[in-house]
Amino acid sequence: MRNSDVVRCRMAACREKLDDGKQWSFYLINDNAVSIDTAVLYEVAYEWGDWSNDELTDVRITSLAPGGHIVIWRDDGSGAELRMELSVQVQLGGSTVRLQFEFPKLYRLKNLPLVEGLDKPGWQVAVEKRIAGTLK
Repeated sequence: MRNSDVVRCRMAACREKLDDGKQWSFYLINDNAVSIDTAVLYEVAYEWGDWSNDELTDVRITSLAPGGHIVIWRDDGSGAELRMELSVQVQLGGSTVRLQFEFPKLYRLKNLPLVEGLDKPGWQVAVEKRIAGTLK
């Protein structure tokens, strides 16, 4: 890949009640032509008007194939009442980029469409960022 290339990922928030007491799954989806070597979710930030809070995390995933997806965060539903931003550092082919995925107040959303490649209803956010260097 050339210096002008971009890293493309999506994150999808899907309402899922599993056996962990949480209500939302956040899936990282690799829309690149190459595998993601490492992705680190290092912060989840919440905002309501002038009030904000963040939670530092250290969730790491490795070797996410092109078109692949993985749950990178689960939320108990309280975050769904706020605006949320998930910050992920993605490394692929020797390049590292930081991606920010912003979500609206999820609890208000009804009749969510199917997320392509995931086949689950959810709200998705696509982010792309230019990289410096060469991807292999």
